[in-house]
Amino acid sequence: MLSRRKKEVPRKHITTVESATSASTSAAAARGLRQDRVGVAPHSDSEVQLALHGGPASGQLLAAAAAVLALLLCQHAAVCLLAPQTGKWLAASFCSLALFAITVVAAVAGHAADDTIASVAAAATAADGKFSNGSSGSAVAAWAWFGASIAAASLSVSWHGSTLVGLAGSWLLAPGLADSPGLRISDAELTLRCMALAAATCGPLFACLGLAAGAGCSAALRTELPARGRLAALVAALAAAASWALLQGLPPAVLPPRPASTLPPLVSVAAALLAAILMPAARPVADSAPQGATPRRRRNGSAAKLKPWVGLPWQRQAAVLLGPVALVLLAQLQAHRHGSAAAPRQLEGGRYHVLWQTELAAGGQLSVIEGVYKEQYRYRLLRLDHSVLGGEYVAPAEVAGQTIYTAFYLQQAAVLLRPGGSRSLHVGLGVGTAVKGMQRLGVAADSLELHPEVLAAARRFFQLQPELRGGRALLGDAAALVPLLQREGGAGAYDYILHDVFSGGGTAPSLMSAAFFRKLSRLLAPGGVLAVNYYGGKGQGLKQAWCRLRLVFDSVRAFSDTDTARVRNHVLFASYANLVAANLTAAVEAVQAASAVRYSSSGGTEEMLDPLQLRVWSGLPGREVQLMYDRQRCQQMLTWHDGLPAGRSTVGDSQGSGGSGGSRVQLKGQPPLLWRKLREMRERHALATAHWVVARTQFADSLWLS
Repeated sequence: MLSRRKKEVPRKHITTVESATSASTSAAAARGLRQDRVGVAPHSDSEVQLALHGGPASGQLLAAAAAVLALLLCQHAAVCLLAPQTGKWLAASFCSLALFAITVVAAVAGHAADDTIASVAAAATAADGKFSNGSSGSAVAAWAWFGASIAAASLSVSWHGSTLVGLAGSWLLAPGLADSPGLRISDAELTLRCMALAAATCGPLFACLGLAAGAGCSAALRTELPARGRLAALVAALAAAASWALLQGLPPAVLPPRPASTLPPLVSVAAALLAAILMPAARPVADSAPQGATPRRRRNGSAAKLKPWVGLPWQRQAAVLLGPVALVLLAQLQAHRHGSAAAPRQLEGGRYHVLWQTELAAGGQLSVIEGVYKEQYRYRLLRLDHSVLGGEYVAPAEVAGQTIYTAFYLQQAAVLLRPGGSRSLHVGLGVGTAVKGMQRLGVAADSLELHPEVLAAARRFFQLQPELRGGRALLGDAAALVPLLQREGGAGAYDYILHDVFSGGGTAPSLMSAAFFRKLSRLLAPGGVLAVNYYGGKGQGLKQAWCRLRLVFDSVRAFSDTDTARVRNHVLFASYANLVAANLTAAVEAVQAASAVRYSSSGGTEEMLDPLQLRVWSGLPGREVQLMYDRQRCQQMLTWHDGLPAGRSTVGDSQGSGGSGGSRVQLKGQPPLLWRKLREMRERHALATAHWVVARTQFADSLWLS
């Protein structure tokens, strides 16, 4: 009896030993094992937090970092999905701001949810004397990733030939935009409706990503920073991602061009995989028993029972359930994309038909729409997102092949300023109206087109033949093709260059810079003419385009289209020759006489001009826009706008977009940079909304339901 008592260990010694080995105890608790309440000493806060979050914070940190990086991909996807409805500029600016605001609110909510769960778990640990076996940050982030996969998949599901974005756009944007000017909504209301469209369709995706980022950041940095510090770090990371997305976007090397319909499935698959990685699996939990008692055994003989999860662990459940769903969704989207391009569809009670539709590899929706005007004139339009690249009449026979838009006739007026030319270069193809017009005048036309789908549509639906008279069509970015043409011996090869790159609601700034105009000038023959199409009002933007041409060329003239709208097409002609000395009236008479000779010699089968083209050319002198700035005044104007140092040349090849180069400094008497950027944004906003209203009122729901 005495010897047995010597072998027994006093209870206070048990407490001392377990307090000294708290590190091993916390490790066991982190693995999910229950500890007996009797004889277990209180644990320190660091041990409790370590056990609550499963040791290293790699999973939580992965969730937060992945969510912040996924915002860049999702913003790119949202812009591609919203652009056909709102225009690319509104989608990339105001709509993206609304989505990032939703993300920040959701991130704060995720941060608070993780803090709340961790506080409750810590209180339970202190009261019961045992550790929790889960990670609140990983659990909240995993459920958020599940929600992101569902939200992304919903953006791709189509119903009656239209996606969720298209249906919401027809409901939010179409009302109040009738042909009557009294029913048109204001620019501010239109912008708010576009932001509401973004929030209603893409908002759940960004909210789930924000929730994942907030929970993951809170859990990963809990032992490093206090609550306010974690929240500040989270907001700073989201602000950096938003700023990068709004100002820079994703570089092509990171995200190769792909159709917009494939982006939401990619997000769904990535979200499902991250949810499978982060979701806590079923963990064995030991039974509570008095000190020294034998643990209860289950029927299968194991000494621990499993937490009652149904079936497989969460990792395998996510892979089994969401993996096949993602594959089926991808197959469905591909079938829908190819099927919609092949099957014509009626719109708006038969007023419009979608003859052909596809998605550009570089992003954007391209459609060929056929409509009826005054119940007798049938026409076709080539639409890229919410911009119309061109249109021609197809019936009746007397107007077949004629363009709907007189701006193309205005561009071809370059032959009046330099008669007798034989070759032309077209930067931007559209439906090929300008190319066919120059071919009818006996000019061989080369064209540069960024999108191969546009060239295919022009050949198939608008009877374009680029090879006529020795012409050719080149595919690629004009900024890279123009120097290539010069190296191939094209310097001085073109008598006319027609520059029209307005698409998707705007133009690429790099193609409207003085540097690009100077590169084009090297391709012009002596006395050659460059014609630049500018879409906008008679405001600061038109003056800047005129001045950028004036910094390169000796003579510039501008003419407005026959349309009387506030925002319309203007064509600026530039040359090293004196364009002011050109007699437009005499040139029109000469071309008209040549057209009559050709018509009679061909027996009435070949025409150079149609009546509308002749009427547009005859009225050119009355539509000239008087802009009389010399190079010094243009230098000052662009310096004031772009913030160039005084005296720096703005015509060198090292310029960036907008004709600016070198370091940017604030000149004396010049408004601050922020004020100038806000003014520039206001000008872009006015142009984007005006173009949106014009396109909407001209073609009604054909832009929205297609």
